[in-house]
Amino acid sequence: MKYFNILILLCSVLFSPFTVYAAKILDYKPSLTNQVDISARYLEHKKEQDVYIAKGDVEVKEGTRILNADSLVYNDNSKEVFAEGNILLQDEGDIIECEKLYLNLATKTGTIEKGKIFVKKGGFQIAGDHINKVGESQYKIKNGEITTCEGDRPAWKFLANDVDVTVEGYAKTKGAKFQVLNTTVFYLPWGIFPVKTERQSGLLMPGFALSSRDGTKINTSYFWAISKDKDATFYLDYIGDRGIKPGAEFRYALAETFKGTLYSTIISDRKYDNTRYQIKATHEQVMWKDLTFKVNTNYVSDIDYMKDFGDTTTERSENLIKSTAYLEKPLPKSLLTVEGSYFKNLTQRNNDNVFQYLPSISFFTEYLPILKERFYTDIYAGLTSFRRAEGANYTRFSLEPRLRMPLSWKGINFLINGTLYETGYAISRSDTANNSTEVRQTAKIEGDANVQFLRNYTTEFLNIGEMQSVVKPQLTYTFIPNTSFSSIPNIDPYDRMYNTNVITYSLHHYLNTMSEQKSRELSLFEIAQTYGISGNLEPSTLYDGSGSRFSNIKAKFTLYPVDNFSYTNESTINTSGNGLVMMRNSLGHRYPKLYWINLSHYYTNNLTNELFSDIGGYYKPFEGKYQIRYSFKDGTWIDTMYQLTYRPDCWAITLALIQSTRPRDTTFRFSLDLVGITSMQ
Repeated sequence: MKYFNILILLCSVLFSPFTVYAAKILDYKPSLTNQVDISARYLEHKKEQDVYIAKGDVEVKEGTRILNADSLVYNDNSKEVFAEGNILLQDEGDIIECEKLYLNLATKTGTIEKGKIFVKKGGFQIAGDHINKVGESQYKIKNGEITTCEGDRPAWKFLANDVDVTVEGYAKTKGAKFQVLNTTVFYLPWGIFPVKTERQSGLLMPGFALSSRDGTKINTSYFWAISKDKDATFYLDYIGDRGIKPGAEFRYALAETFKGTLYSTIISDRKYDNTRYQIKATHEQVMWKDLTFKVNTNYVSDIDYMKDFGDTTTERSENLIKSTAYLEKPLPKSLLTVEGSYFKNLTQRNNDNVFQYLPSISFFTEYLPILKERFYTDIYAGLTSFRRAEGANYTRFSLEPRLRMPLSWKGINFLINGTLYETGYAISRSDTANNSTEVRQTAKIEGDANVQFLRNYTTEFLNIGEMQSVVKPQLTYTFIPNTSFSSIPNIDPYDRMYNTNVITYSLHHYLNTMSEQKSRELSLFEIAQTYGISGNLEPSTLYDGSGSRFSNIKAKFTLYPVDNFSYTNESTINTSGNGLVMMRNSLGHRYPKLYWINLSHYYTNNLTNELFSDIGGYYKPFEGKYQIRYSFKDGTWIDTMYQLTYRPDCWAITLALIQSTRPRDTTFRFSLDLVGITSMQ
């Protein structure tokens, strides 16, 4: 055995950079820091020609790299390397195999005969009958093959007459065809694939759909990796019955404190006989250490846009969309915010009578101790300008100083607080040149008393172990004096603070685990009702229901017995004969890699009675999903989706049938996912 240092150059050239999307292949540079160990049955050095010859079970070790071949010749004068027979080059799982190899170490060019390259990260396999290394980072391959599937009969692969690969760039193909199980599915006269360890610009896999409402849909897109902190996607969607719908989305994250998105799309809609568009943007920025600026906008051209182009049932059912921009500035023991909001009502074509908040300013403080922490005070101040094109405009100023006094006596906790409401209005009427001002003054006094009963338990049920039960009965008294507001604008419920003299009684129960590993909530139960001491209850945000002495009963129950199971119930019950007013149930259970169940039911008296079900499961390479939204009130389904995905190791195909009645449509979708090409592994 001899040590042959110059062969490190051979390893370096063989492992020159070669990448294919999100996975880097073999990027080696000459280095003499590692000792090169060469073994062979026969090793000879011809000094006259300065040629080294190795034959029989040749093995070269240098660091993590291992090169095996049947024979090897190196000419130190011309810097040429010839290797032949069962060539295998390995480095931490990445592999190059070939039958013959010629390389010029000076020009870093050469040829590889019947070569294969395997990349552990990403699972890429690239092969060719004849590979020309035309530069340090460029390869031209005849009769090339690209796939991420293993085996002699891969599930899918691209075959091409010519492949031109540029490291940290693209793999360009000519005369390519896409095969599934060695059967040609479609041809690509010309194709391009990203070959880079980082995200790279390139065409994304198109999506196909057949819609009974819109006809054939083809979604195409191009991803542009502008830089490490910026990228963009350009869309060109074909909608058979409507037209071409181009769009673009720009994303940036220059820093964790400076990031956002900008999206827009437009279509000359033949079916709607108009040009329609949507603009969305988000932005988040921190300036001067702690001044936060945020933007979240969503604007559409018409009231039917979301119904026609919304991706989800929630989007298609939107009645109001909101755009906001606000500044937030923390101050010593306080917070200042300035916000502007624009609302678009999607239930009416004329948006001129909808209030816009331009601007809304608020300031509030923390609880500040006074008089040796016997009392606490906090202050809220707000200014909102309500603007609209039709009707009166208002500016409302609010000032709310509050004083709190906590007490404790024999385990009973008391909290007494009083709030003063000073509210002023500047009124600008559209039907007269006269402006006016109005003032409202009122106050609220509250007294709260509660006591907590604690008890610890130990149980082996569901391996819960030690748990703690907390029961908290509570009484709250609220008084608001009679205040005239006949001349006060009625903008929102804040402007109507009726005479209130009520007591609210409630019961709270909390059950929590107490293990050393982690503590979590097992269940929660809350129930509350309000009683009018002076008479029937007036409308108020303090309780639910009005018109009688007893408010509606509000109850909430949650249950989390194990990590992958949850149940929540929220109910509102009327005690004056109307019974159940509102009920919301949700149940979720998931067994990883086996199945999931999500059920939710929402009921409101005489308005809504709907069930939403999302059920799915896995069986070997298959994933199935079934979703349905059903209306018990109308006795019909609203939306259904049947979806089946076949996902072996290196690719996936998804078929989906989606039916909707809002609007009425049946759509069949088909999508194909190739690991490493259209998605990450």
